Amino acid sequence: MRIKNWMTKSAPIIEKNSTVGDTMKVMDTYGFSEVVVARSDGSFVGVVNKRSIFGKPADNVIDSCVVTPELYVHPDDHIETALLAFMEHHGDFIPVVDEDLKVVGIVTLQDILESMIEITAMDEPGTRISILLSDVPGSLRKIVDALAENKINILSLLTFKESEGKRRVVIRVDMKDSEVVASLLRDYGIDYDEVVEEEGF
Repeated sequence: MRIKNWMTKSAPIIEKNSTVGDTMKVMDTYGFSEVVVARSDGSFVGVVNKRSIFGKPADNVIDSCVVTPELYVHPDDHIETALLAFMEHHGDFIPVVDEDLKVVGIVTLQDILESMIEITAMDEPGTRISILLSDVPGSLRKIVDALAENKINILSLLTFKESEGKRRVVIRVDMKDSEVVASLLRDYGIDYDEVVEEEGF
């Protein structure tokens, strides 16, 4: 999942010779406490936040208040890169710049959450399967083969380490009848913790 598929292209951008008053108006318009600062050609300069201009006269130029962030992302970066950036950056967004450092948008935490909904297929109706497997190569194959042999399509598949030597596997499939899925797993001798129908949204 690339950032370009999820970023917000309508970014709160001002030029570095803008005033504090102009900056506050842009912040109010977008509902952010910071804005992207760019040159007239769109090239990235940095960001300005409310803390850096607080108490300054409205006609002051914000040039001296611009901070160059350590973090920005590119459109072709994976959405996980933006998520990791948010772990270090506590602002409203991460600037998105192209290979020429031209501002092409921003990515917000809301953008990332929306991408996670699609990655996990939470928005699609089907059945969620939760299984605890040994953390060794090939453990997942029996499950995937069973679903494929019965023409049940996998919508998403996620794993995470639950304990030493064990991984939790959560699979969402397009079969809406959870009892059919549960019966299938039992027939194949696959132990599961949970098989639940989900409506999606």
